[in-house]
Amino acid sequence: MTAPRAVLFDFNGVLLEDEAYHWRAFREILRPLGIRLGRAVYNTRYLVFDDRTALRAMLRDAGIRQASFETVLRRKRQTYRWLVRRLRIDRRSVRLIRAAARVVPIAIVSGAIRSEVAEALRRAGLQRLFGAVVTAEDVKRPKPWPDGYRLAMRRLGLRSGRGCVAIEDSPGGVRAARDAGLTVVGVTSTFSAGTLRRAGAARVVPALGALDADRLVRLMPADVRGSSASRRRRRRRRS
Repeated sequence: MTAPRAVLFDFNGVLLEDEAYHWRAFREILRPLGIRLGRAVYNTRYLVFDDRTALRAMLRDAGIRQASFETVLRRKRQTYRWLVRRLRIDRRSVRLIRAAARVVPIAIVSGAIRSEVAEALRRAGLQRLFGAVVTAEDVKRPKPWPDGYRLAMRRLGLRSGRGCVAIEDSPGGVRAARDAGLTVVGVTSTFSAGTLRRAGAARVVPALGALDADRLVRLMPADVRGSSASRRRRRRRRS
């Protein structure tokens, strides 16, 4: 029996380079509450979380009890949508995703809300390519817990992470994927190569768009590479 195989993409900072926009949105809505949120603190403490978990942690760390939590959360999401209204998935990343989808099942595992992911995929014309899309609404425990990855694998019909590759941009995301049994490729869009390697990334690349489908296959474990190459040869013979 061949090992299960797939490529699972993080969304923020990997498919869409928008981590700075999430930070700016949080910074804007927290300023009236007297909270100053620097980028380094955001990256270290809060970036890995979904909006709801991150905001609760920010308010708790500042010692603020916010009675209108849902209102503040809604303002953050509105501010983010305005900031990224012209942001698109990089064209090189779009080509990679299309090429990867022809070779292996692909999925998204994200702490973003579904509407944000869906809008970015729609703009890029990628919404039909992913076999599973797991977002913040789908799990009770977001990253750095592995629940999202485990759910995505189940939706792809996979029993384990063996032979699967995750692409992540944060230490917490790397740990979540590794705890689910996946091999992780780190993308240095937000954190340094050393930070991602220390978190457990097996390989590190400067950006998702720097990869092509062949290089992505070479980043996979050896048993997966062989099976993927065999599938491509079979498809060429059938065509």
